[in-house]
Amino acid sequence: MPAELDLQQLRAFFLVAQLGSFSGAARRLFRTQSAVSHAVRKLEDSAGLRLLVRRGRLVRPTEEGLRLTQACESIFATLELAQEDLQKGHTRAAGRLRLGVTVEFGSSVLLRHIQPFVAAHPGLELDFHLGPELLGPLLREDIDLAIDCVNHHVPALERTPLFREAYQVACAPAYRDALRLRRPADLARCTVLSMDKECAWWNRFLSAIPKARRPALGRIMAVNHIRGMINAAVHGLGVVIAPSYSLQSELTRGSLVPCFPSIRPLEDWFALYQKTSKARLAKHRLLKEYLQGLKVSAFSSRPSRGG
Repeated sequence: MPAELDLQQLRAFFLVAQLGSFSGAARRLFRTQSAVSHAVRKLEDSAGLRLLVRRGRLVRPTEEGLRLTQACESIFATLELAQEDLQKGHTRAAGRLRLGVTVEFGSSVLLRHIQPFVAAHPGLELDFHLGPELLGPLLREDIDLAIDCVNHHVPALERTPLFREAYQVACAPAYRDALRLRRPADLARCTVLSMDKECAWWNRFLSAIPKARRPALGRIMAVNHIRGMINAAVHGLGVVIAPSYSLQSELTRGSLVPCFPSIRPLEDWFALYQKTSKARLAKHRLLKEYLQGLKVSAFSSRPSRGG
């Protein structure tokens, strides 16, 4: 008769399967790599199955290991819910909550609006991960929730629409006057600042113009960060398209001026993503409710039904 599965061994296996690395799991568990390897080997001996295989430098679960990984996700989410339920008499929300968010929105908006949530939940340790790619960290559980404008279609994730992300085109006043920038066709003689050399970043503007009237773009200067593009535009290096909230300080000071205000670029949609298995946790629910209750008129607008 197979031996009963050991919870600590399951935890070690689950982290290795998630992270694709024994060393990564060891760091997360504050154990040595050899201790994690030993725990996984004992689990495989108990189960009588091979659960992990090495593929190059990465470790991946076998078919049986994948089924066990899915079971582990449910097991550890249930245990976290049970632990939270036991603590209800002491505090409404406690523990650590790691929130992933895109760099510009996180630094320009979220960190300015999150203080009331932090103050209302002193037992909750809230950490932020600002980065351009959030799906991988969320699936690996390096973060617990993500606010992202990329639409992720992953069955294991719950998606909650939050608000729109509007965009605006702008440049320095002197640049506008020097290049006689008055209509979209004038972009052909300008430098456009883009996150990518192929200028896919500008599709949200070009797609808002009928195809027959879409302008050609002039020289493309690639800058792989929104704040970098905005600073480049302020110093007269070209024309930028960026989220409206990220341009407000420069537009207010007059270091940038709007271009083509009658044209409304296509909008992105920010949503909150979390693993469905963890959505019932009080700390997750409280943060979701807070974000849904934010008065976003200062930086955005709410999505319509079904957005």
